[in-house]
Formats: sequence, structure tokens, C-alpha cells
Amino acid sequence: MSRRVIPGLEAPDPALERQIRGRLDEVEVALEKAVRADSDLLAETSTYLLSAGGKRFRPMLVLLAGHFGDHTDPRLIAGSVAIELVHLATLYHDDVIDEADSRRGIPSVNARWDNTVAILTGDYLFARASEIATELGADICALLARTIATLCDGQIREVEVAGKLDQTEGAYTEIIRRKTGALIATSCRLGGMLSDAPPEFLDVLEEFGEALGMAFQLSDDIMDVTATQRELGKEPGVDMREGVYTLPVLHALHRGGRREELARLLGSGPPAGERLDRALEIVRAEESLEHARRAVALEVKRATELALRLPDNAARGALVALAGFLAARCGAGRS
Repeated sequence: MSRRVIPGLEAPDPALERQIRGRLDEVEVALEKAVRADSDLLAETSTYLLSAGGKRFRPMLVLLAGHFGDHTDPRLIAGSVAIELVHLATLYHDDVIDEADSRRGIPSVNARWDNTVAILTGDYLFARASEIATELGADICALLARTIATLCDGQIREVEVAGKLDQTEGAYTEIIRRKTGALIATSCRLGGMLSDAPPEFLDVLEEFGEALGMAFQLSDDIMDVTATQRELGKEPGVDMREGVYTLPVLHALHRGGRREELARLLGSGPPAGERLDRALEIVRAEESLEHARRAVALEVKRATELALRLPDNAARGALVALAGFLAARCGAGRS
């Protein structure tokens, strides 16, 4: 199994970066053990996406948040594993919902095997995460259960509005708050809880994580419209092609100068081919990208202000740097 190192995600403090990398290596080993299964097929499918690599962004946040308590507490490794398993489970299920052909540069599980295998593998990963959480204590188990429920709520809201042109920006924001913001918020709170950080820091860490998660998703939404296939590792416009109309698309659709043309392009269903190319051209040329960048900048500002309420240490500097990275990657630092 391998973890992808993304330039810009390193901690500014070299000693902290070395320490976090070492702990993430421990997480990799623990992840491999956590997904072992008796069935040969399940053993193969449950390790499939792990072997393809990943940023391990959420485990990294668990470990960074642990620096506001006892960062050597061994429970932080188990908590990091549980969070990553939940994230992976959602990817298996998302690919079925989206009928995705690939994930992380390889065929998706549903494409290589079938939907049933993908769903059951995702269920298995949720169960393993829950088992680990139970071993960490009732409060951790309850936090993870609430988070999984919130993720499911966000996903079903997305399914409900897929392909609909009358979706509001507020409704979309609430979906990503539940789908992306919730798990990243829990990652930060979990790190504080497992390291026995002072109680007054837990809410701050959770609120920071939500703001960071919102910035993370909104930044991804912009990249899906603007980045090249080489930068993304996939074709641009995937969200629009799947009927997921993100913030820049919704702004162009409801307030853009060419909203009527965009509505015609999307009116017969999620676009593909020339319709998709033209729709992307409209969104890229509109003020809608700047609107989305301003939304990222606001969440980054909120995350930074929250981080500055935490004790002044290397981990706080790393959290602030992460927020800045999300702004820079999509051009929001200029907004």
C-alpha cells in the first residue's frame, strides 16, 4: 500500500513533518491489517483502493489535532485508521451511485467487478471502522456513528437534486457540509479527543475542520472545471457529466450572463460530448469562477481564524498552512 505525497501538504516545520510522516507510515501498516478478510474476494476488493494510494488527508488531520494534547497516544493511530476506512467506504458507494468507471487512476471496483461487490465492500469497511471505534470508547463510537449518518444524509440529498436545474446554492452548500465537511470536522475533533486535549479546544478543532472541509470541496469543484486531465488525473467536468452541479455551475446557471444558453445545454440532462465542452466553456468564461473562489477564500479565512485560537505550536502552523494551500491551488488566494 502506498500514500501519495502531495506538494504543498507538508508541515512547515521540518521536525513536525518528519514526525507526521512516520506516524502516517504506522497508519498504513494498521490499515493493511484492518482490512484483512477471510474471503479471498473480499480480501482483494477491500485492499483495492488502499493499494492505489491516497493522500491520507483525514488521518493527517487526526494526527495534527493530536498535537494539542498528547501526540504520542497510540490511540491516534487507531482513530486515523477508522477515519480513513469511513472515507474509503464512501468512495466505494459513491462510485456505484455515480456509475464511475475509474478511481485513483484505476478501474473502479464496480467497473472491475460489479455494483454488488462494491456495495458490500463499502459496507465491510464501515463495519471495520465501527469495530475499531468501539474499541476506542463509547464517545468515539458515538461520534463516528453520528458522522456516518450525516454523510449518508448528504449523499441522499445529492441524489435527490442530481441533474435538477432549480437547485439553490444554499442547498448545494448544505450537501457538501454534510458530505465533505462533516468527516474532516470529525477527523480534527477525534484527534483532540484521543490525545486528551483540553475540552475547550475540541469545538474549535471541529469548527476548523468543517471550514477546512468546505474549502477543500469548493476548491475541488473549481479544479473540476478549470484543471487539465493531467492535473486532475481524470477528465475535467466529471461532476457536471454526472449531474452534480457545483457552486460555479449553479452561479453561471442562475446569475451568469449566458444562463439561458447553459440552461438549454443542461435542460435535456447531464451533458456529454460537445454539450459538456460548451457548458464548461461558459462556466470558465463567467464571473462564476470568481464567485466560487470568493467562497473558498471565506472558508479559508474562517479556518485560519479558528486555528489561531489554538495554542501557538508547530501543529497550529501546519493547520494554517493547509488552509492556505487550499486557497492557492484554485486561485482563491487572489480573491
